Amino acid sequence: MKTQAKVFFTVILLLSLGFVSSSVSRFIPAYAYYANTTPSQATAIYHLAPSAINLQHLVLSNSELRQLAKLNDSNAAYQLALSFLQQQDYTAAKLWWQPYFAKFNSAQQQTLAEQLVRAEQWLDLSNLGKAGKLPEGNAKQAWLLQQKIPSAQIDTAYAQQQQFVLSTLSIQASSLCQFNVLMMTDHYKGIDTLKRYKRQYSKAPEPAKGSFCLTDVVYVADKFSCDGSGGALKCNWQNAAAHPWPEGFDFIVMMSKQGAANVRGGIMHINSSQSYAVFLHELMHFNGFEDEYVLAEQKQQWLCKQQGLVAPNLFIANNVSPPKGWQKSIACSNQLAYKPSHNWSIMQYQTMSLSEQYRELWQKQINQPLTKPIRFSEYFAFLGLKPVFTTASKEQNFSD
Repeated sequence: MKTQAKVFFTVILLLSLGFVSSSVSRFIPAYAYYANTTPSQATAIYHLAPSAINLQHLVLSNSELRQLAKLNDSNAAYQLALSFLQQQDYTAAKLWWQPYFAKFNSAQQQTLAEQLVRAEQWLDLSNLGKAGKLPEGNAKQAWLLQQKIPSAQIDTAYAQQQQFVLSTLSIQASSLCQFNVLMMTDHYKGIDTLKRYKRQYSKAPEPAKGSFCLTDVVYVADKFSCDGSGGALKCNWQNAAAHPWPEGFDFIVMMSKQGAANVRGGIMHINSSQSYAVFLHELMHFNGFEDEYVLAEQKQQWLCKQQGLVAPNLFIANNVSPPKGWQKSIACSNQLAYKPSHNWSIMQYQTMSLSEQYRELWQKQINQPLTKPIRFSEYFAFLGLKPVFTTASKEQNFSD
């Protein structure tokens, strides 16, 4: 009863002082003062002039915001939703943004949608997008990318802002590196992950500066129908014949949503949830390094019957002695495999860092290769494909 009397007294006081009349601007400071000093009175004061309240000036608890949201105040619902999103409580956030989304102003809708992108709440974004409620802007562009929408439907200004390209035609090989690598993806998260890979690699190039030049990320949509639902990630490279390729490139990194990482024919297939260490592991495969865990049975059938050094990190002791210091490896079930070190390496456990010993082996393999690295153009030729290779200067002659 005392609280109710205090609220009533405050309301009467505000009315008597003339804070609630024709002057909305006079009411807001008074509301802010009483709501912040005595938050329990906020809902009672709200009834006086709800349209005058600007919640951005207030510091209210979630409990107080709930009271206002239940009075149909969309600003309170917005602040609640944003707060829960930042706390990564997506279920709680949805209770407040979903019923009120249409009532949020344009800036609020944009900010909330961008928070949903950061939180990777793609199903919620998809529901908004399909219902026509997702506002034009960065969040919608991100959702379109995640849906693998054709590159022609992506805003070029957005691509420039986010630092990725929509065509391989704008890409040029560099003369500063021994190998040039095309960085491609078919979805939004892949763009973000490949950009992160490139930043990390640029800070500490492996095995040495000038080894690999990584391009800007190229968004290729679903042109190569990549799928990893069956285990290893694979793409339909038969479609490569209809795609223009820049000259002077050795390898491709193709990133999709799911599937185990692997290298085949100068092409790295990797998913956007995998770590940078996995990327380095697969990069070493470009230069002929073999896995040091148990190899696939099909590969063992021919590789484990060889003799001598068959990879920078694999020696088959078939009637010959292994190099001094090399240790038994589990790669081959015939017990004839040896590896350079008794320690675990990045080629056995992909989450491990690159050791100095393996860095030196990698550099030696680049400078004095045991076997010639397989380029993706050679793999395409093996598949019987004849894709178009062009330079950036001839861009106008081709459409992507």
